[in-house]
Amino acid sequence: MTTGIEELKPIKERKGRGLGKKPALFCTSLRLPKDVMDYFNQHFPYTKQAKMREVLADYVKQQGANHGNKEESR
Repeated sequence: MTTGIEELKPIKERKGRGLGKKPALFCTSLRLPKDVMDYFNQHFPYTKQAKMREVLADYVKQQGANHGNKEESR
């Protein structure tokens, strides 16, 4: 038996978290030479992981641009 109060209560729609603002990152394990780690530890002690990610992303963008130029010259 209902009391009728249920009909008076506003129905709240649940909000999901939605799409993230940043693209998802993948977790990986990477073995690097000691001199590479020493460089990042010395120059970027608190942000070495972010700086490595930035350097790799820049390299990939540069290679993509160079790769595109090679295909156009064919």
